[in-house]
Amino acid sequence: MCTSLSLEALDGSKFLARTMDFAFELNGRPTFLPEQYQWISSYDKKAYVADYAIVGTGAKYGNNYMVADGFNEYGLSAAELYFANAAKYEKKPVEGEINLVAEEFILWALGNNKSIEDLKENLKKVHLIESDRGVMQANQPLHWIFSDATGATYILEPEGNGLTLQEDKVGVLTNTPDYNWHKTNLANYLGAQTTNFGAKKFGNQEVIPLGQNGTFRLPGGYTAVDRFVRTAFIREVTETPKDNQQAVNTILHMLDSVTIPKGVNIKGNGEASYTQYQTVLDLTNLVMYFVPYDNRTVYSVKMTNDLIKNQKEPKEFPVKMEQDFQTLN
Repeated sequence: MCTSLSLEALDGSKFLARTMDFAFELNGRPTFLPEQYQWISSYDKKAYVADYAIVGTGAKYGNNYMVADGFNEYGLSAAELYFANAAKYEKKPVEGEINLVAEEFILWALGNNKSIEDLKENLKKVHLIESDRGVMQANQPLHWIFSDATGATYILEPEGNGLTLQEDKVGVLTNTPDYNWHKTNLANYLGAQTTNFGAKKFGNQEVIPLGQNGTFRLPGGYTAVDRFVRTAFIREVTETPKDNQQAVNTILHMLDSVTIPKGVNIKGNGEASYTQYQTVLDLTNLVMYFVPYDNRTVYSVKMTNDLIKNQKEPKEFPVKMEQDFQTLN
């Protein structure tokens, strides 16, 4: 369970944002991976090198840092979202090409592509293999949303027909069903609006509105379908932020509409699936904003030239996991 959206501010700043909704504690933190970062594929133990530096939400599993969302030094960004009962990977590797398990895909994508156009071309040599050799010890059903410094936003859904990118014209991604199903389903919510419906007569009785009623059609649950519809509507009607700083605040308000408190969604094994963090990725200014569940402070990490040139090892940035308060008296 996750929700992602792309957005552009009036000053031209481009953004990709997401909620990370999961039950298993991922312990993701803002992380920098340097140029020439070497990682070992879980599938075939082959070594890969990331040509470009990455800032994202990372955690170290075994010898590798894994990244669930982030951007590289050229502004190409990505986020992985769960795609249960829908992701279809290849059964066997292809000799001489790049064979990966799903949770490693972002490392390759951000580490070796500058833009969506690069990604379209280079995907031809990549194969996602169904395997339980990954860091989660089980095949992970995932799909991905990508956005780059131009604002182009695309989705990749492995459904048994190879790896191809589809433009995300809505600017939103959640979970199963697939993106095309969600687009079609939006037709059921054309009655949602920002303004009130007026009074109406039923027989001789006039019924007047009791309050704001234009959004009564919007679904209020936390299913992937509900979150997609709600986010698509809110993204479309929310006032466009004027600049990059205002955009971060605006996007966090959008994400709050689909942020899941701990205890609302309980899995069959009793674990709570909740929003472990929110991230807002500024692809123009190369800044990652990170809000953990336990502390609503907005942390930021900027991909500076100094960081790129001088930080030669992975670097985790600590965040406080207790709520900070600003005392006024």
